Amino acid sequence: MNYYLISLILFLPLFSFAQEADSTLVRLQKEVKLAETDSIKINALLALAELQYDRDFSLTEQLVDEALEIIYSGNKKPNQQQLAKAYVVKGVINRREGMYPEALDFYLKAKEIYESEKDIWHLSDVYHNMGMMYRYQKAHAKAITLYKKSIEIKESLKDTHGIAAGYNMMGVSYRQTEQLDSAMICYNRAKLLFLTINSTDDVQRVNNNLGVLYREQGDIKEALRLGFENIDYAKKIEKVYSLCTAYYNVSNIYKKIKEYDKSLKYADSSLHIAIREKFRPRIAKAYLRKSYLYAQIGDYKEAYDNYRTFNRHSDSIYNVENVKKIQALELNYKFNREKLADSLIFVQEKREVSLLAKAESSKKWLYLVLFIISVIATLVITFLVRRNYKSKASIIAEKLEKEKAQKELLDQKIVVKEEEIKRLVADNTMRLNFKEELLDQLKKELTEKKPEELKASLISLTKELKSQINTEGKLTSVQHKISEVNQGFETKLLKLYPELTKTEREICALLRLNLSIKEIMTIRNSSQDAIKSVRYRIRKKIGLSAKEELEQFIQSL
Repeated sequence: MNYYLISLILFLPLFSFAQEADSTLVRLQKEVKLAETDSIKINALLALAELQYDRDFSLTEQLVDEALEIIYSGNKKPNQQQLAKAYVVKGVINRREGMYPEALDFYLKAKEIYESEKDIWHLSDVYHNMGMMYRYQKAHAKAITLYKKSIEIKESLKDTHGIAAGYNMMGVSYRQTEQLDSAMICYNRAKLLFLTINSTDDVQRVNNNLGVLYREQGDIKEALRLGFENIDYAKKIEKVYSLCTAYYNVSNIYKKIKEYDKSLKYADSSLHIAIREKFRPRIAKAYLRKSYLYAQIGDYKEAYDNYRTFNRHSDSIYNVENVKKIQALELNYKFNREKLADSLIFVQEKREVSLLAKAESSKKWLYLVLFIISVIATLVITFLVRRNYKSKASIIAEKLEKEKAQKELLDQKIVVKEEEIKRLVADNTMRLNFKEELLDQLKKELTEKKPEELKASLISLTKELKSQINTEGKLTSVQHKISEVNQGFETKLLKLYPELTKTEREICALLRLNLSIKEIMTIRNSSQDAIKSVRYRIRKKIGLSAKEELEQFIQSL
């Protein structure tokens, strides 16, 4: 009874949250349907689009496009607050689809409106979203600067939720740049703030990030606990983007502890959602993860196919063209701001001097500035394109090296298998020869001996046959033991001491089993002097001193 009561108390906030979200959804849908004015309908559409971010991502885009169509269709000047809100929503959509230049374009348009309206509350939200866009582009220094700007404004407005969200995202950038202590500080601060305002959904977001951090710190048990908790939570409240991320994070945890089959299962789950919802960065990550996992379990064909698919998606997201577009947008925005400032100065100075003279002077100055900015922009873009080209060339070279190494590994495995087949053929030939010799001896004994001598001869032959059977049994057992112990050992010997011959490597494998010289003589069908001679050559080639034991050295490899 107590158990069920405790479970009910624990999950009550979750049910309450889900019911509240559903009631909000129904209310907004009703507002859209029954809206008496365009303004009311636009506000309801934008609020509904935000609510559908994690539930039905494709519907979000339809809703905001419908809102923009109404905004632009009117005869009056568009409501700037509604227009800026729509731009922010479009920015989020493009960011999640991996279209980063388009996302930045919408964010900058919204930023310009909020700055002109002196709306610092929503301006801080734009800084936060721009920080997330730069984080996905791996420009973490820019991202952290923008998060700090957002937090600074939110603190002046006493917006606890906004402050906590900023610290949560800033923790991600610190973690991805391996500043784990700073990341932990940010996450703990964010979680504490979300708890003070009873924001269950946001606490879960922090837990999702904490799970990743615990994985990197080696606390696998805690990481898995949080990972499965996040999956269950995302399923219950039907947040597809959060669920996609949670599956990928659990895949990462199993990858770290080398449980590759489980890791592959959760990577597949993440990929399925990402493809369905068109989360392009998540699609690329999932294919890269699957490529690595297939390589680890030895399925190199699947690994190669998944890596090629990753390259296609990755190249369409993280490419030089996107970087150039983002840089062009930043330069254009900066130039427009400077141009606006210049025009204000021009208006002020125009009142003090002659209109014609000031206009000429301003034009010349403006042309000079344009020329200088164009030259600087060209140099900067040229430098960045060149650097990115070199970086991509380096990545391609590294990829080719990896593929070459994989091919060499496969070739070595084929050689090992061929040697094994040769040994089996030789062993079979030896056994056949023995049987033929035994048959000849039996014929000779039967034809040449007298009946009274025949019994003694047969007893002798029987003993000899039993001895041979026992010897072959031991050899078979030893051969199996050699195969078990020798996995990877011969490859290591080849790498460390390539000058060793095949016979010398086989003797090393037998010494690794701690066999005596007499036992090795039997297995190899060689004399004691021959075995000692091989031991001497091995010691010389691997450079052992007289004081060092050969057997101990080989067993320590």
